[in-house]
Amino acid sequence: MPPQAHSQQGPPLPRRPNQQLYQPQQWTNHSTSTASLSTGLHDISLSSNLQQPSTSNAPEPQKSCHGAIASKHASLAIDDRPPTTDRVAEFILDIPDGVRNMTQHPGNIIVGSVVVTVTKPTKALRIKLTFLGQQRVYVRDMTNQASLLNYTNVDYTIFDKQLTIWGRDLGEDDANGPLETLQPGTLRVPFSIKIPRINYPSTIKREKTCRVRYVVWATLERPGTFMDHTILTDKEEIHFEPIAYPTRPHEALHINNTIYGTPETSTAHIAVVVTGGIMQLPAVAGDRVAYQLEARIQLDQRSVTNSDNQHLTDINQCVIRFMRVYIVERLKARGLIKGMVHTQAYSKDIHAVTLIPTNSKPGKVSNSESVYSSNGHIRLPFDMCPFDSKQLERTYELRIECDVVDKSSLLDKMTRQKSTYTMHMPLEICTISPDTFDAAAYQNAYTNESLNMSSIALPPHHKAAAEPKVVVGGWELERSFIKWDRLNPTWVELARKRNAEYI
Repeated sequence: MPPQAHSQQGPPLPRRPNQQLYQPQQWTNHSTSTASLSTGLHDISLSSNLQQPSTSNAPEPQKSCHGAIASKHASLAIDDRPPTTDRVAEFILDIPDGVRNMTQHPGNIIVGSVVVTVTKPTKALRIKLTFLGQQRVYVRDMTNQASLLNYTNVDYTIFDKQLTIWGRDLGEDDANGPLETLQPGTLRVPFSIKIPRINYPSTIKREKTCRVRYVVWATLERPGTFMDHTILTDKEEIHFEPIAYPTRPHEALHINNTIYGTPETSTAHIAVVVTGGIMQLPAVAGDRVAYQLEARIQLDQRSVTNSDNQHLTDINQCVIRFMRVYIVERLKARGLIKGMVHTQAYSKDIHAVTLIPTNSKPGKVSNSESVYSSNGHIRLPFDMCPFDSKQLERTYELRIECDVVDKSSLLDKMTRQKSTYTMHMPLEICTISPDTFDAAAYQNAYTNESLNMSSIALPPHHKAAAEPKVVVGGWELERSFIKWDRLNPTWVELARKRNAEYI
């Protein structure tokens, strides 16, 4: 028989992904004359009068995007699967914002809670709370002259208070006795830390100078095959400031100083006399301090010699161009290195004010006379707190600078001659105003309830024996437990994060 070229079927076409297989469409023929075309795949009936394919076998239209999202939400609503497979789903230290953002002082109480969420029964040794106070100072090692990095950091532990809030105590042997089990759910254990009435050093951080910090964190200890496993919460920084008591009532600081010129300069024969005063000292950080200052140029008779120095500036041509007041922070660090006590001093300008002349035009801060007078107020920074912890001492001082220039060289910046005259004076800062420092507010501060500043019994500074007291509870929040199911807040939060792309 002759081979039938059109009767045999060829190899099947490859199937494309995400597409339906080809289905032959049925056509309805209403004509009497038809023609038939034979192919290798199907027999299709052709007609001159054709209609659209019937909708009985047509594929269903695809669902819209909104319908798909709605069906996904419907599936999530009835999904009872846990949102995480981790054994420890949450372990945090929860401190209220009103406590975290507030500066702590001696006698205050820090409250918070430790929250742990486990998804399976978990054996654990303990949950431990740690409150650490630590200070670090950088001092220069004078014994090591060969080393380029001769600054050494020395750490001191102010206190290291630990408390077991769940499980075995720290003194018990971990190898003896059965372990306690954390049940699936969220356990919240409140705690409170009472700071004693001790002036610990203030919280401070100066790069390559010193650092004092107070941190609190929790630790979850679980037994392991070779060693115990520990999980730590984030460390919460506690900002602490001691109480700086005033040593005298408010009074004015009178100034009458003569600042002499620097030798071997063109203005060595010129002196600047600064008079006036600063009111309401000792001052409280953040207060507005009133001042009234006047600087005047005069001839320094001590530096006038018989030498014919032609480069000396005429005193009649000199003016005090600017007058500034600086608040300087002075730090003194002490460290023990190789059995020897080393001392290092640091200073930093924390605030600067350019005084406005009294008779100047609005917006003008420069002067063109030999006399510079000004009065007004200076706003002190808020983060000022003196202390002395034996390893680190912080004090403050005022620095007044006067720029003396030659009037004839004001228009020429290249030949302008300027000399700066500087004077220093201590600045007493306290955290309690002398106006409100009375016996009713602070016990044992005065004798016989009289305002006798010389009889103030100041609280002692840091002592190693005085440590904070850490207890479980101590405030209105009670210990609670919520089982691990769809109503658990951690379950809901983790599920919301997992399905965030559908929300």
